Amino acid sequence: MTLSRSRAVFLGMGSVGAVVVLHAINSLGCLNTGFDNFLNSTATFLAVPLLPALVSLAFPNPLRAVGACALLVPWLLLALLLGCVVPDSGGAAPMAYVLVVFLGAPSAILGALITGPAMRRLGIEVPTPPQRATVTRADLRGKL
Repeated sequence: MTLSRSRAVFLGMGSVGAVVVLHAINSLGCLNTGFDNFLNSTATFLAVPLLPALVSLAFPNPLRAVGACALLVPWLLLALLLGCVVPDSGGAAPMAYVLVVFLGAPSAILGALITGPAMRRLGIEVPTPPQRATVTRADLRGKL
């Protein structure tokens, strides 16, 4: 199955957006922080683990962002569980996002690396973007 590049980029950006929404649910809905603290925690704790997904959007297979986000989400769910669901037992809730940074970033890198070969085995292809034509001086000789 061939998936258009624009659709693959849309799916990759959608997965990144889903991760940010999950973080917003945890930060704004559960921990009751303000919007400025949400932006600060996004830049502090979520930027590094999301970097493989954002970088893979620029590569020939943007579906790698989906794999990177898929392996990052369990760590965000663990942070949600430790911060909101489990009663505060003293110190566990503020440290939950340390796991997201230290374990989520390698997981996201692994997800981005595994998704390309997995998509090929499943028969899902994304066409490479068209290359720009380069004009050399030899091409211009005789035309000027």
